[in-house]
Amino acid sequence: MSVLTAALYSGLVLLDHFMRHWPGFLSLKPRPISTIGSSSPNFDGNFWEVSLDHGTQLLLPTTLLMVVSVATYTRYTRASMLESINQDYIRTARAKGVNERTVIFKHAFRNSMIPVTTIVAFDFAGLIGGSVIVERVFGWRGMGELFATGLGNSDPAPVMAFVLVTGAAAVLFNLIADLLYAVLDPRIRV
Repeated sequence: MSVLTAALYSGLVLLDHFMRHWPGFLSLKPRPISTIGSSSPNFDGNFWEVSLDHGTQLLLPTTLLMVVSVATYTRYTRASMLESINQDYIRTARAKGVNERTVIFKHAFRNSMIPVTTIVAFDFAGLIGGSVIVERVFGWRGMGELFATGLGNSDPAPVMAFVLVTGAAAVLFNLIADLLYAVLDPRIRV
């Protein structure tokens, strides 16, 4: 509990510092959210203002990558919840007089998250692959740019590095998904 309190307090202190430097940031850059690049060119400010610049530059690409997946997760969660609600163990828990909130969150929602966990694991590798397009649109220089440049120059080293990192991310997140299955469904723990 003390770790959670310390993390929350640290986050609030960090947010306070950013909010204190927000007016200075707006005086240096009247349009806070830019569309091109990972930082504003020729931007001079202190540490907090430069951090605000980098953070606001992340808003649009992050939102774009997030919105692509949210609809899928919502549909899978809804379908899985509708299937879980009609299961025998849910009716049994309700018949025993368990609180409806406990039935929904502890029993139904927990079991309905198993298919969503599978999709989320596959999407992390897809996010890296999709970053090629997002980096092109927003003018970022990252792994996607490295991949596209390697393809354009017929250089196999960056292409192989991109494929290796994407494959390693897919394997790692599938491993994490398998470990989460044991947390979500006690029947899997053997």
